[in-house]
This record gives sequence, C-alpha cells and structure tokens, in this order.
Amino acid sequence: MINPGAAGIANKDMIGLSYRNMWSSFPGNPTTYMIYGDFNIPKMNSGVGAYLYRDQTGPTSRTGLQLAFSKHILGQNGRDKFGLGIEIRGLQYAIDKSKLSASLEDDPVLAGAENKFAFDAGAGAYYTNGKISLGAAASQLIESKIDFGNPTGTDIRGKLYRHYTFTANYKIQTGDDIYIIPNGMVRLVEHAPAEYELGALMNYKEKIWWGLGWRFNQFWTLQAGVKILQRMGLTYSYDIYQTPIDVFTAGSGAHEIGLRFDLKKGSPQF
Repeated sequence: MINPGAAGIANKDMIGLSYRNMWSSFPGNPTTYMIYGDFNIPKMNSGVGAYLYRDQTGPTSRTGLQLAFSKHILGQNGRDKFGLGIEIRGLQYAIDKSKLSASLEDDPVLAGAENKFAFDAGAGAYYTNGKISLGAAASQLIESKIDFGNPTGTDIRGKLYRHYTFTANYKIQTGDDIYIIPNGMVRLVEHAPAEYELGALMNYKEKIWWGLGWRFNQFWTLQAGVKILQRMGLTYSYDIYQTPIDVFTAGSGAHEIGLRFDLKKGSPQF
C-alpha cells in the first residue's frame, strides 16, 4: 500500500493475492507472497486498507503487516474526493541459520540475529475526481531501529529510513469501451538515489487490460489482465531489467501473478 490516504476512496471493496518471483536463475532468489484488501466505510466517510506480505531471499526473510485508515472529505459536486490517512506497520526480520554456508555458521555477528521486530508509522494525502488522481505519502516516519545485538562488542543496528512517495495519474476516455491511464511516481529515500517511474494502462470494457511501465535505469514492466468471472480478475506482469544482472545471466527477470476478488458487483479495475 503506497498511500494510506487512498484507503477505501475508490469505493471498490476488494481482496487480492499475489506472488512475485525475481531472478529465478539464482539460488535463493527473492520471492514475495502478498494478501491485501481495500474497503470503503460510507457511514463514516472513511476507508480502511490492509497489506500482509512475506519476502524470502536465501536464508533471510521479512514478514510485514500494514494497516491503514483514511478519512474522506467529499466535494459538493460529488466527484471531488480528498483522503487523509495514517498507517501503522509491524515487521519481523528473520535468518534461517540452517540455510547458511558452513563458513558463516560461527560468525559472531549472526549469533543473536535469528528474529528481530520493528514497528513504524506513516501518513498520506490523496485527491481524485474520477479523472485525475494525485497523492503524497511518507512511510517509516519513526525510523525505528533494529537491534541485532553486540556480540563483537559493537552495537549492530539497522534502521528503517523514511520513504517519500508522490504519484499522479489521469484517466483518458478514448471511447465508450476503452480508457487509458498514464501514470507517474517519484520515490525519495534518504541516502539513496531518487526513483522515477512512468507508465500507462489501457482497459477494454473492464474485462481486459494491459500496460507498460518503466523505472528509470532499472527495468521495464509489461502487464496484462483479464476478468475471468463477474467479480474476479487475473493479472500477470513481467519485469525486464536493464541493470548488469541482465547482462550476466539468463532468468534475470521478475514474474508476478495476482488474483483479485471484488466484493461489489461491477467494480472498475482502476
């Protein structure tokens, strides 16, 4: 969930599942499992969202839960919607020492690093009128520390750095049955290069959709989806990396498959 301010504002009420597999030619390659939901609460002019995930890379794993609440301010014309949201999140970092190579089993730094927990919070603002949507969000505002102990006499601590994310998209109706949504995103993280993304999605009759995205100097994304039942959609995406990892080995892309269940009949996909 990028922006807690957007929780429930689309009035879709949905639950989704997804699985992502990166760089499959590498042993212990990264994989991610996700389940998420988004719900509108009309009587409170608000919405809630939830996101549960598990990342696995070699012997390390990260499990996280994010809960968001957004208060909606509705314009008099019935189209303008403004959401102010907050989020809380919990993270568990773990190391499965049985998967470590023999040379690392006695490493003192890893002696007390089996399971570590952290909690943090974020906030966001989101505006939409059905055509244009704008968002700004900040996550990991507390910048929680993760203490991995001091087996060597020196404190070893990780830190959750703040993320600032800005998004924009515009819905272009090209006919009775087709619309296109150009979109963009900027992500800023302390001590890291800024990330820029551009893309576009096309939807036909809310039954078939496809799109193209580009994260500058990192990868291209191709995606497509189809509504397989009245309230169920299936999506697949593939990332083509531009970084050196793509030069040195085959199987260096990323596959993601998702399944979405709409709780309201006739909910739009985007």
